[in-house]
Amino acid sequence: MAPLRPMIVVVLLVTSSLAIGLMGTAAATSSDASSSTALPEDGSDYGVNESRFQLLWSEDTDQENLSSADFTENASSPAVFSQRLSRSTDYLFDEPVEDVERWNSGDFGDYAAGDEDTSVHPEAAALEDGRFIKDAHATIFTVNPSTVLQSGNESTTYIAPEGEVLAISDYRVEVPDDGKSGSVREEWSLEETALESVALQVDGQTIDSNTSHRSTLEYSDLSGAPTLTVEAEISAQLRQEERTCDEYNQSTDSCEGSWETAINHPSEQLTVTDSLETAVNRVDTADGNQTAFETDDNRTGAVVHPGTVWSDIDIDDETRVRGNWRFYSAGADGWHTMVSRTESGATRENSTVRPAQLYAVAMQAEPDVSGGATDTVEPALEIEAAWGSEHEGPSLDAEIDVTPVDQYVNTTSVALQSESLPAGSFDSVTVHGIVRGQSQSVSLENEGTVHETNLDLTVLEANSSGAIVEAAVTETATGEPVTTGRVEVGNQSASVNASGMARLHLEERPSLLVDGTYVAADWWDAETMYAAAEDRAKIPPKYPKFAQLVQLALVTLLWFLPVSLAVYGFDYLSDGTFLGLTDNNDR
Repeated sequence: MAPLRPMIVVVLLVTSSLAIGLMGTAAATSSDASSSTALPEDGSDYGVNESRFQLLWSEDTDQENLSSADFTENASSPAVFSQRLSRSTDYLFDEPVEDVERWNSGDFGDYAAGDEDTSVHPEAAALEDGRFIKDAHATIFTVNPSTVLQSGNESTTYIAPEGEVLAISDYRVEVPDDGKSGSVREEWSLEETALESVALQVDGQTIDSNTSHRSTLEYSDLSGAPTLTVEAEISAQLRQEERTCDEYNQSTDSCEGSWETAINHPSEQLTVTDSLETAVNRVDTADGNQTAFETDDNRTGAVVHPGTVWSDIDIDDETRVRGNWRFYSAGADGWHTMVSRTESGATRENSTVRPAQLYAVAMQAEPDVSGGATDTVEPALEIEAAWGSEHEGPSLDAEIDVTPVDQYVNTTSVALQSESLPAGSFDSVTVHGIVRGQSQSVSLENEGTVHETNLDLTVLEANSSGAIVEAAVTETATGEPVTTGRVEVGNQSASVNASGMARLHLEERPSLLVDGTYVAADWWDAETMYAAAEDRAKIPPKYPKFAQLVQLALVTLLWFLPVSLAVYGFDYLSDGTFLGLTDNNDR
């Protein structure tokens, strides 16, 4: 397969062409259509244009190394462009696409059941046999809408609370051969047979049913992790005519008397099922709140709890938070070949009944912000924090040319902040699930305000072995002590107490200044929200004590007084010629 990274470069070179290809409608099928059986032979239909159709079958063989010219100069139409793109790599959608459902709803009508002698089924169908009813099956074609989330070695089928299950059912009836044994003759024929019902059960409770070999079964108001079961009840009644000769001549193999006739009507009922374990992608439990900041009137914070696995959170028309997930479509397993079974054997052919399935894979470790940011413009929205459970990325089949992340956080909550978006942008946000059509507007009520704080540092003691610093944290507006958070000075940290105080012991004496920071608890996770604060304190000069000053004065006086007297006496004896301290005229 072609490597993914080089292909990304090509995509970037021809973004405008791809956009046209995905949005336009192409009527004609390209002449260089892929020969891979991954693509249904009947081509695009059912409202899915040729450009989109090419992107729905990621399990096709990606083996062509196409140049950028093949995508720009040599692509005769948007459909050809998409076809070549799909043959070179597998395409990721940013959101669940409706084309998968359109295709499935239309292609479902291509299934044609067999007659009473023939059972038609996909290769992967689970077949069951009774005495007369043979090769019976009920097979789920798809659930509309649905998305299979792939994580680690597991896959989970997410469905909408309301949707439909498309299922096919078929069987054949094997009538025993007529028999002849001595004086007994048997003749068999089929009197009647019917697909009595096809029912959809949710956790054992029937919620919809019909009697069609192609059944569209609807459900609504589901939640949790229901098991969807399609159950088909099949009946058959045969006619057995048994004639017995009362005077049978064994040697001539003939009846020399009369035949006594008995008519029997043996019947059979057989129930076949197919089940799918699911999880409901409900976004109606999403909630959140928004927060103001005393330190900056232009700053707004918000916390959103989507309540389920989500793809996007729309803040406004241009700004959104993208989840971990990107989406690709591939053909459902087991439907590439359709089998027709009779009593004499089975024939196989490439299936024209090909359900597609949408898949979600984690392509980034955490959510990010999309919209508004450029190389020179800061993003209008920032993600302060995202939290949830950690998971390993999926191991995909070799045919899928997609490289997910090795590990990711399945984010259940996200904290946001903006200094440029209007505060009203956060009054209501829209959460989108990973199943198409699952969107919910969420009103974010004002949870409160992040209060401005003041930090006051005092150096109580400083010497060669270190220093002791006392910190006091108060609310700026009220002067009340702040009792949560911690104060950091250098590499030391201490929590504030119930009086808003903290004392830190520094292991080294600062040179002249002490810088400290009040670190508040994260506003999105705090009962009372505070902003950070900083302060700088000077180390006070080290003045000598009074006793030390007196001692210094006495030592100085006792040392200098004898010297002063000696110098003065010498000057006096020299009549002032030495230092001029003595006036000779005074004598």
